[in-house]
Amino acid sequence: MKLTPKEVDELQEKLLIVHRFISQEKKFKSFYYQGIDVKESINDDQGMISKLMELDDAEELLKNCIMELEDMKRDGQSFTPTEFHEFLIDQDWQLLYKKYGMKTSEDVGKLDLEMFLELL
Repeated sequence: MKLTPKEVDELQEKLLIVHRFISQEKKFKSFYYQGIDVKESINDDQGMISKLMELDDAEELLKNCIMELEDMKRDGQSFTPTEFHEFLIDQDWQLLYKKYGMKTSEDVGKLDLEMFLELL
């Protein structure tokens, strides 16, 4: 499937939001619920966020996808780990949430991730 530059940008932004949400949720669970099995209640139509939350390597999977999309934007130039970290820090999260009709990262279920599913 060939993506337009706009589609690449949108998909990358959505995956950044999902990555941030999953990363925060996993850190929260490991800190507050260590040793306790807690099921998250996430309102997502496709169930994709819930399935990603169950994966041990979801953050790494999303990171790799985000990096591959950046490779597509930068003609094969890859992020270094430091550049990826800086890229995450430099995001204007409030602008991204507003762009996709979200108030907080917990509205992650509102994202249309169908394009991501098609690419997998």
